[in-house]
Amino acid sequence: MRECAEMSLELSIPCSALRCEERPTITRVGSVRIPCTMAIGTLRCFVIDVEDIEVGVAFWSEVTGIPQISSVWPDRFAYLGYQDEKTWKHEIILHRVPTAKTSDSGTGDVARRLDPAANRAHIDITVEDVDVAIAQIEAIGGRLKYPPTVYPVPHAYEGTRPLIDWAVMQDPFGNEFCLVRELTRPEREALAAAAEHGPAEDAHWRTVARQARRAG
Repeated sequence: MRECAEMSLELSIPCSALRCEERPTITRVGSVRIPCTMAIGTLRCFVIDVEDIEVGVAFWSEVTGIPQISSVWPDRFAYLGYQDEKTWKHEIILHRVPTAKTSDSGTGDVARRLDPAANRAHIDITVEDVDVAIAQIEAIGGRLKYPPTVYPVPHAYEGTRPLIDWAVMQDPFGNEFCLVRELTRPEREALAAAAEHGPAEDAHWRTVARQARRAG
């Protein structure tokens, strides 16, 4: 939000990064005093769709000066960010998509959340609870594009296990962005065990994760 951005310039840190009790309650835009409201989430990273990961890495690393770091899914995702023995932090995700951007919204793969007519770049927002954040965003004029699910969905990609709970949203103008929450270890373990029984609907996997989170 603009008021948070204005205050973050004065503090040299983003308003959304502050603990609740540390956040300023009032900021100024010109001569106007505006309350700095609580954020629904925090900026996680930028995601850019590319048809060739190597070309995308070379281009965006040159543009931003951010180096490539390791990827657990090198065939689908490349990451630009910062990495050492103790830290791994991505700033940009390059997501390989099979088709060029089109204006035909009827050719998407809903199961894998792939839409050739979607934005080719979007932001991810880290939230504490995806369902709560969906309701909050809908209340301020956003809308849900794809229902929440875990990713990767069990059995969607061979040899991979779910790492996040997420949903695809749209702002009031139709621009897509994602809500992301990293799954806890109990959630990941419960999903791995449930996946041994075979494929299931998205709602089933989220129920498994929710129950494990509450139990943990």
